[in-house]
Amino acid sequence: MKVGFIGCGNMAKAAISGLIRAKLAPPDDICASDVDSRKLANARRRYGIRTQKDNASVAKLARVVFLAIKPQQLSGVLAELAEVVTKRHLIISIVAGKRIGPIESALSHARVIRVMPNLPCLVDAGMCVYALGSRATRSDAKTVARLLGALGLVKELPEGQLDAVTALSGSGPGFLAYFLDAMVKGATREGLSRKDALLLGMQTMLGTGKLLLERKIDPSDLVSQVA
Repeated sequence: MKVGFIGCGNMAKAAISGLIRAKLAPPDDICASDVDSRKLANARRRYGIRTQKDNASVAKLARVVFLAIKPQQLSGVLAELAEVVTKRHLIISIVAGKRIGPIESALSHARVIRVMPNLPCLVDAGMCVYALGSRATRSDAKTVARLLGALGLVKELPEGQLDAVTALSGSGPGFLAYFLDAMVKGATREGLSRKDALLLGMQTMLGTGKLLLERKIDPSDLVSQVA
């Protein structure tokens, strides 16, 4: 499977790394473009992938194309792709806050899937939620689930729920880190070193999530058990 990435930032690199590790695509079948030549050089050196100077070249080489760019870059990128993207292309957009409709309008033949990933994808412990566009097929859904499965857990939901997903799993790591930092500061006031407090707090957060997920415990029940 030939996979392309337009944009080669943290989320794109997490996906590239995951695809290679899971043997879903060898480095020679992965290509990327980015406005920052240093990011491309780093990705080429680190993962052995092919890099392109322009976005249209990525779409010409790959049939599955990730849009991993900033929201303000989307309209310009879509204009570049409009002439080369065909009905054979599956476009996977991880552009924050951008709905499927405008992408389908700009790329009138492509099948589009929108994805909301989160930062734990960087360590293969992510939560990726995807929504199908009007032309995307069940086969496309299986493809995106297989690709994203290399980064963590995957869930399909209607696009109308992705704002809530963004708030929960997309922004959630920031809220949890804020909460953890507050707990660590409290522990240091009680005499623990910050290093020790961080270790205790991080392992407790990790273990709690694992316990809830694997034992399928409702959070309110765990509160009662601890209390």
